Amino acid sequence: MTRSDGAAPAETGAAEGTGPRAGRGLTAPILLSVGALAMLGPLSTDVFLPALPTIAEEFATTSERVQFSLTATTVGLAIGQLFSGPLSDAIGRRRPLLVGSAAMTLFSVACAAAPELWLLIAACFLMGLGASTGGTVGRAVVSDVAVGTEITRGFALLGTLMSLGPVIAPVVGVLLMIPWGWRGIFIGLAAVSALIFAALAAFVPESLPPARRVRGGVSAVPRSVSAAARSRAFWCGAISVWAAFAASFSYIAGSSYVLQLGLGFSSAAYAVTFAVNGVGLMAVGLLAARLSRRWNDHALVGFGLVVLSIGAALVAVAGLTGRLSPWLILPGFFCLAAACGLYIGPALSVAVQGLRHIAGTVLALVGAIQFVVAGLVSPISALGGGTDLTAMAALVVGGSAVAWAGWFLLRPRAERLEGAPRR
Repeated sequence: MTRSDGAAPAETGAAEGTGPRAGRGLTAPILLSVGALAMLGPLSTDVFLPALPTIAEEFATTSERVQFSLTATTVGLAIGQLFSGPLSDAIGRRRPLLVGSAAMTLFSVACAAAPELWLLIAACFLMGLGASTGGTVGRAVVSDVAVGTEITRGFALLGTLMSLGPVIAPVVGVLLMIPWGWRGIFIGLAAVSALIFAALAAFVPESLPPARRVRGGVSAVPRSVSAAARSRAFWCGAISVWAAFAASFSYIAGSSYVLQLGLGFSSAAYAVTFAVNGVGLMAVGLLAARLSRRWNDHALVGFGLVVLSIGAALVAVAGLTGRLSPWLILPGFFCLAAACGLYIGPALSVAVQGLRHIAGTVLALVGAIQFVVAGLVSPISALGGGTDLTAMAALVVGGSAVAWAGWFLLRPRAERLEGAPRR
């Protein structure tokens, strides 16, 4: 029977006997296909950063105006999640994924062909809408097909693939600019999106059978949101992600000022440092996927928050003492970045417990508010201009403290007594 309320059906995983959950579980082709689309989100916001001055020169405008193209992409990613996630709960996952990857292809070509800046900005917004399906609907697919502990491992591996985007984006952007200029970047995005569309069509079947879908379309969204709001597990996972991400993103937003203006790093040295931290994040994500076979979600989140707190403590010492020492800041930034690979995957797994029939809505709520957090944190983290870390220290310590509170106070009592190993 098609569900029309917000109650959760039994979390039986693949044993339900419908769709790919019945026998396939989380296969490598499914994970790689949805992971590649999810990676397009962060990749699309960072890959054309090296081209912004060139775009400004071609359109004879200011860098501030060209920056709106990046803003438009980010806004598209945020808004798109709020639409695609709940929509996928009602109509299934496959169609939103295919439409999203097709839209990414089409509007990347539109960006490449844009004759005026305002058309480029509009196309970037629509491109972001298409890319948004990867982070939300892609994760919902993992939630649908995962069996047992596969969901935590799948979220961790998906996060690892997503973190690859910002690491390779600047290099890819520069390489594509060499033969074709800034328009070549968007042609490259279009080509990759087309390949991902083909992979999704070939390897990702419908993961949410009609019997498990929410009936009512858009009108069912309030009921789904209400169901999530009544879930203790949702708030435990969501608050842990939002607060911890506030601490981690303060590093992302403010690191260029601290490293280049505070520590005197060159642009090349900063790029290498950022890449090293990105590789660390991916390595830790792979570690989380491996540990998920033996540790429960709450233990993994706790491990991630320990790493996050170490980074926050090092940055706080540098901020409170006024000592801009690389021996404090570099390992602190590394911990703030690497911790994402540990806490995000298992925290999302906690958030969808009992709500996997509306995983699209749940993950859209978590993802969209993450973007809001990023927008709020970004200007605050740069208040000191790179030489005064007081504001950044307050963000990382405050975010870590709230994440600990959400993780410890809201997790189910049984999990507090269970300990680390899975049974």
